[in-house]
Amino acid sequence: MDPVPTKIKFLDRWTPKVVREAKQVFRESGLKGVIRRYGWKFFAAFFAYYLIRDITLYILIPWYFATKFL
Repeated sequence: MDPVPTKIKFLDRWTPKVVREAKQVFRESGLKGVIRRYGWKFFAAFFAYYLIRDITLYILIPWYFATKFL
């Protein structure tokens, strides 16, 4: 009998494999485990991505609209 293929979640298709693996390592052994396995550069890249994203969403875009329309 063939094994039943598991249904892939929508976000899992778009999430890179390394991020999914890091998420699983984080669940099992915490932040120290992620840093031990992937190194501090992974954590720095993750932090920088969210820092740039949040600055763009919450500071630059509202500031742009405020200067153009007010």
